[in-house]
Amino acid sequence: MNLLRGKSYHSPQRSAASPIGGWLPWWCRPSRMLIGASIPALVIFSFSDSSVTLSRAQHFYGTRDFLVALFAIFALIIGALLGESGLLGQLWNKIRPQRRAVRDPRFLPDPKLGETLLSERFDYFLMTVFILSHLIFFRNFFLNPGLVTAVLGGNLELKHTFKTIPGVTTWTQVSLVLGAIRGMRWSGILPGKIKLISLFHIVFFGTLFVRALLWSERLALIEGFVPFFLCALPRVTAAAGPMGRTFWRFLPLLLPVAVLLLFISFEFLRSWQYYSGQHSSIFEFGWRRLYTYYFEAMNTGAAILQVGGFYDGIVGPLSFKAHEAVYEGLYLGTLDVEYNNPGGIHYVASRMGNVVLWPFLALVGIWFGLTWRAYVEGRLFALFYPITFLGLMEILRIPYWFGLNRVMPTSVVIVLILLWAASLKRRVRVHRPEFVDSWPEHEPWTTTVEPPAPSFRR
Repeated sequence: MNLLRGKSYHSPQRSAASPIGGWLPWWCRPSRMLIGASIPALVIFSFSDSSVTLSRAQHFYGTRDFLVALFAIFALIIGALLGESGLLGQLWNKIRPQRRAVRDPRFLPDPKLGETLLSERFDYFLMTVFILSHLIFFRNFFLNPGLVTAVLGGNLELKHTFKTIPGVTTWTQVSLVLGAIRGMRWSGILPGKIKLISLFHIVFFGTLFVRALLWSERLALIEGFVPFFLCALPRVTAAAGPMGRTFWRFLPLLLPVAVLLLFISFEFLRSWQYYSGQHSSIFEFGWRRLYTYYFEAMNTGAAILQVGGFYDGIVGPLSFKAHEAVYEGLYLGTLDVEYNNPGGIHYVASRMGNVVLWPFLALVGIWFGLTWRAYVEGRLFALFYPITFLGLMEILRIPYWFGLNRVMPTSVVIVLILLWAASLKRRVRVHRPEFVDSWPEHEPWTTTVEPPAPSFRR
């Protein structure tokens, strides 16, 4: 929306009444998700029968690796509790210079300008970037349509022959922020009346589904769905009754089954034709393969900890180049190249060393807590929250929130949005149409760019 000198705007319509301050299930809170989901998952995978894996890798994972991950999660929990508490915000309000009082009582001192003025046209701009980058991403399939049949026929090595274009195809990852913004609009947190089932959403999720199918990248579909789901969730839970709340509380118990079914569905379309002669059923193959991905990620992390010297005394941070040298050396014969995830929390441990790791994870936990507070308060900073949540979901497999290239495009877009929103406070003042001593919070307000000029309304 262009903010021209002297122009006034009414607060725009929303898809629903704002759900800010409503009830949310426990697993939305990072500290509780770490306690109620991450630790149980770590225990289950650490003490399971590793002989059921489909990998041919050497076994490295042991009790000390389990303890490193456990104490690392404890450090995250401590930081998350501090970030969730609101103490840092109170401290910041005490030490920062106090704002001058607003002399004219017709004007509101600190409205949520960015959350109210973020135009729906910005969604279409991101959608254009998303579609164009995917067209370039899939250029090989357009140039040679026969590749589609080859990929669906189970040619697992074909994917590695396709080349991406750094800096261009990377922008396919704006799906995270686009999904989050659309979810916030549908839930009523951001302005704009949108429908849950629309051409926009069909194209968005359909593109991600095709990518997941042809590129064997299920995470791409998850990266679009989870942000939308999380940011739309407040509207759903606000209308939930007692039975509905019970369902949302126990949803994590159903999630493993849903993930397994989704995984098996994609494996049936992608690799079952290749592996069908080695396994008795698709379900047996599916759950063992899914288990292998997670356990071998932890095993890879344990191998790097051992070879990198994490247990050999006081060890400082390991550079990216040194880590990659150890990682690639292990896959020359010790580990299985097909299951090559670097490990989640163990990867962070190997990069940080055994001294810096603990304060670093506490700071990361604080970041988790701050994104959660923004999420429940309906602020634009909450656009970072889906990255937090995905990182917690994949905490044992990949370092999703630790400098991963997948989150860079979304992070850049969010930072630009936050800078734009911060600039509005210097350019725009918000006033009520008529000044009264007591003004209901739900009444509309208008924005005016100062200095005021003869205004008009639209």
